Amino acid sequence: MRAFVTGATGFVGSHLAERLLAAGWAVRGLVRPGREAALPAGVEPVRGTLDDLPALRQGCAGCEVVFHVAAELDGDAPRERVLHVNVGGTENVLRAAEEAGVRRFLFTSSVAVYGESAPEAAGEDTPLRPTGVYGESKVLAEDLSFSHHARGLVEVVVLRPCFVYGPRDRRFTRTLVRVLRGGWFPVVAGGSAPLDVVHVADVVEAHLLAAVSPQAAGRAYNVTDGARRTIRELLRIASRALGVRVREIPVPAWAVGPAAVTLRGLAQLFRVPGAHLLSPGNLRAMLAPHHFSIARARAELDYAPRYQAETSLPDVLARLS
Repeated sequence: MRAFVTGATGFVGSHLAERLLAAGWAVRGLVRPGREAALPAGVEPVRGTLDDLPALRQGCAGCEVVFHVAAELDGDAPRERVLHVNVGGTENVLRAAEEAGVRRFLFTSSVAVYGESAPEAAGEDTPLRPTGVYGESKVLAEDLSFSHHARGLVEVVVLRPCFVYGPRDRRFTRTLVRVLRGGWFPVVAGGSAPLDVVHVADVVEAHLLAAVSPQAAGRAYNVTDGARRTIRELLRIASRALGVRVREIPVPAWAVGPAAVTLRGLAQLFRVPGAHLLSPGNLRAMLAPHHFSIARARAELDYAPRYQAETSLPDVLARLS
């Protein structure tokens, strides 16, 4: 089997490329010129960007499966850039895949498509009401992908991971370490809202299962580790692992807006790491139940998460400390 991976130098994409190689796949990876050294060993480089159709055609040629993992993850980036990369880029990769006769197109989306109004344990058929531009871009890219599937142009499978942690993560895990080492953390409404996480290795396994499952075509799948944990529980797992004492700053639900302004000002004044994260929107998000059902992935993909935060998150954090 031959696969083309976009985002092969990124967090999830690099792990995916390595796992595919270990499973005996031939792997090509899209890489910006000059970044070839960041590709996992054994990956054939395809130099270009998501705007470069000739490079995308080269990457897709002769491949059975395309894993489209590349994305603009910065929700604070200009709206036009997020949509251009995440929607326009997806359209370009789909077009190249179809021209090359690729059998299956896997799109790495996100639980951000559900937004903050989704009920607890939301399944894949829950209405998509994204809160920010990142989630909006993923909804639009999913719609685009499924429209190509409906026209019989290529088999599409969509995967929706939650917060992903693991080795080489430069966003979620490293930010968590920096913030907790600052010694305090705002806990909104007692930190009782659930927040799902998943190890990158389990995300990768879900991709491999979805690539070969006959019944996965045209389907979307949530990807988490299957457990329900509250924000406070995760906070305490992480702080114990780092060996730091974190002061929990209680923030009642009604005071999210004013508290964000006050806490951000204090954090900036005392140069506390992560001050930029103390926005009303981010604190408000801590009220939403970010817990999602993986029953469909279990039943249809035989997905069985192997890593649980209680044991694997401390190991990941220890490597960063």
